[in-house]
Amino acid sequence: KLKETGGKGSEDAVTEEERVVDQAGVYVGLSRAMLVSKIFELSDSMLEAASSQFHNVVAQIRALNAGTKLNMEGLDEEKEVRDGQVVLP
Repeated sequence: KLKETGGKGSEDAVTEEERVVDQAGVYVGLSRAMLVSKIFELSDSMLEAASSQFHNVVAQIRALNAGTKLNMEGLDEEKEVRDGQVVLP
């Protein structure tokens, strides 16, 4: 939804909003498709980083507790701990 433009055309309103968000002008001239593609690319890289960090932590816990049998049943990077229980968010 565009904000009220106060008599200005919708293109002017979008340009003003873009200037506020992208003050350095990094994304000026990119098409909508290119911007959407960049969003998906960043989202994918964030998911990959989070997954990698999860697996790194699991490996560290195993290394720090070598010789101890750890219960890994139900361990999942998408779950969280609530009230001492591992549950789906």
